[in-house]
Amino acid sequence: MGVLKCVCISKERKASAYNVHNCGATKKGLEGDIHYGVSNKQISLLPCDKVREYFEEKGEDILYGRFGENLVVEGIGWKDICIGKRFISGNVILEVVKIGAGGPASDAYKGEKVCSPMEPYFVFCKVIRSGILAENDEIYEMDERM
Repeated sequence: MGVLKCVCISKERKASAYNVHNCGATKKGLEGDIHYGVSNKQISLLPCDKVREYFEEKGEDILYGRFGENLVVEGIGWKDICIGKRFISGNVILEVVKIGAGGPASDAYKGEKVCSPMEPYFVFCKVIRSGILAENDEIYEMDERM
């Protein structure tokens, strides 16, 4: 079991996201997010330990959304994540469609590299079942029995 540490959206491309604490998730993505309805990479996840490590090294307070991520998640087995893996949080079911970010679209975010420190850790998911994602909600890896 893991925990959602934040739920973030961005209103414009190539900008950091901001924590909205809870948000509707539909089969188009997170409501209000710039990526809503654009592709099957609807929701991005980052591991909390990597985000925390980055800010500790910089000597800064944690700023959720800094890398353009939608969810920062604590307590799931990141090394075991593969394409097709499913997660459930509340009523929402997410399915992994891509692991890692990168490429030309991730380079400069308003003059700084917003997501590049976290590129290898990004997990992109599509929404299989709609609902609300909320900060501090539990998130579980689904197995064949669920």
